[in-house]
Amino acid sequence: MAKVIGTTENKKVNKVASAAPLQPKASTAKSKGLGKGLGALLQTVDIPDDRVQNAVMELKINDISPNSEQPRKRFDQEKLDELSASIKENGIIQPIIVCRNQNGDGYKIVAGERRWRAARLAGLKIIPAIVRDLTDLQVLEHALIENIQRQDLNPIEEADALDKLIKEHKVTQEKLASVVGRSRPAIANTLRLLNLPDEVKKYVMNEDISAGHARAILSLKDTDLQIRAAELIIEKDLSVREAEKLVKVIEKEPKIKPEKQLSQAYLLSIKNVESDLAKILGTKVKLRDKQGKGSIVIDYYSNEDLDRIIELLK
Repeated sequence: MAKVIGTTENKKVNKVASAAPLQPKASTAKSKGLGKGLGALLQTVDIPDDRVQNAVMELKINDISPNSEQPRKRFDQEKLDELSASIKENGIIQPIIVCRNQNGDGYKIVAGERRWRAARLAGLKIIPAIVRDLTDLQVLEHALIENIQRQDLNPIEEADALDKLIKEHKVTQEKLASVVGRSRPAIANTLRLLNLPDEVKKYVMNEDISAGHARAILSLKDTDLQIRAAELIIEKDLSVREAEKLVKVIEKEPKIKPEKQLSQAYLLSIKNVESDLAKILGTKVKLRDKQGKGSIVIDYYSNEDLDRIIELLK
């Protein structure tokens, strides 16, 4: 038997039911002023589990387990602790989504593993959940969509999940584009990130470099050069535009040793910065860099010119 505290047939009902306490007071159709409206929607009744679909239910937290196919692999402990503290104070506002295990024993998380983890940290024994009857493919699709909408996945986790849908469930890129609300080229570009060496993938997952940086690095065919380019991007804090220029320099001079290539590429990025600043300030600018430290020299040719530059800098 399962205790139902609301349905999710429409957004308004879901919002009210999910915000309700874990053990709401039962109401009946005879309640004055409520009739078959809000009171009926929120009334607590006991009905067989196999008849419950898309309803907010109270489930024992220990009857629920994570989904091994969950696209999200990394959970920030500090943020989990913050969410746990909020749950202790305010409870869980939005129910998690689960489906039954194939053996009928317990439930598997479809969406909301972070909330489930934080609820356990907070010491909750019961958690509000919506039970859905889903295939393995639908479980993975739901988990991927929710994480993408919440921007919870790093680009490598997203690429892994898309790749799994293609290889294990024979989903086409066109279908994926429709499911996740992306263009087909965007799906293809995300999948390309899986061609990066593991060292560079870690940089992306740790947010040391962005997916834009990673796609620029993919233009290099040599794995060692890809790794060294990523390291230089991090060391010099290059923008995506600067990273693309770096890659072009490396591609044009394949016979030069990698260390010299990267050095020349960095010198080119310095010249680009000097050129951009000169256009903004209307005068010659020199950037002197020594291992990430240095100075900017701005030329002026009269007191009036100096006043003009000072006003621009202000």
